[in-house]
Amino acid sequence: MTTGRTRAVRRAAYLLAAGALAAGCSADPIRNTGGDAGAGGSPPSASATPSPASPPPSAGASPGQPSFTPDPDRIPRTRADALRLARAVAFLPRDWGDGFVAQDPAESDPDTWAVLDETCRWTREPLPGDVLAAVSRYSELPLGEGRGAVRVTAVVTVHTTVASADDRLSTTLEEVMRCPEQEIRPGERITDLNSLGRPAGTSQDYADDSVFEAGTYVLQSGGTTLTHPYQWTVDRLGPVTIAVSVRGADDEGAPAPLTVATRGTAGMRARVVDLLESEN
Repeated sequence: MTTGRTRAVRRAAYLLAAGALAAGCSADPIRNTGGDAGAGGSPPSASATPSPASPPPSAGASPGQPSFTPDPDRIPRTRADALRLARAVAFLPRDWGDGFVAQDPAESDPDTWAVLDETCRWTREPLPGDVLAAVSRYSELPLGEGRGAVRVTAVVTVHTTVASADDRLSTTLEEVMRCPEQEIRPGERITDLNSLGRPAGTSQDYADDSVFEAGTYVLQSGGTTLTHPYQWTVDRLGPVTIAVSVRGADDEGAPAPLTVATRGTAGMRARVVDLLESEN
């Protein structure tokens, strides 16, 4: 029987592992170490850049801990229930830590989700039939006058089925192979993207599936080009996917993208478990 104490201990395990992972991370935002980074472990094309350093092997459940299985009766079946779940899970600025504030806008239109089109441009389109809700929240950590900011996005998507959520992660891996350079909006793009798929039972035991991406954020404004480290992670737990993107800053006082991303993914995973785990 799963008691309130057991649920609290399991939630604490997610967060404790996140703290340990972050404490052991290098201060360097992204390191290239070579190796394969394609979907399913296939090597990238000859034009691809070296793969990013893989995140540490575990950021969630401890070895031997039973895997999380959502209670079928607690999985959202309606748009209203799915939207409540997504908003309860998606990090707000205060959840990221001291100093984080909301961007403008602070949250996406809940009737849309982000789609990478055929020209490798990100757009927002109406939710497809197999997605009940998708919430994106935007926060940032200002570093001071002239020092820029660390920007983060927390995304929670509730699918109608596990198969739909699983397909989303497969598509994510394919998108990086198709579009190693992606336009966020005019003047802003991500370049040199690489991805790494990490199914449960391989190098992680905290999610049903996980995808890690890293690249370079490029901002062109007023004839000036600025570059920043970029990282994106998405995890699947049953029919729910959680994602965190981090645009770092080249500043000695800025936290490493991996540290920020780990806090977000571990914290939101814990919330999914807390909300969907069986009471019995």
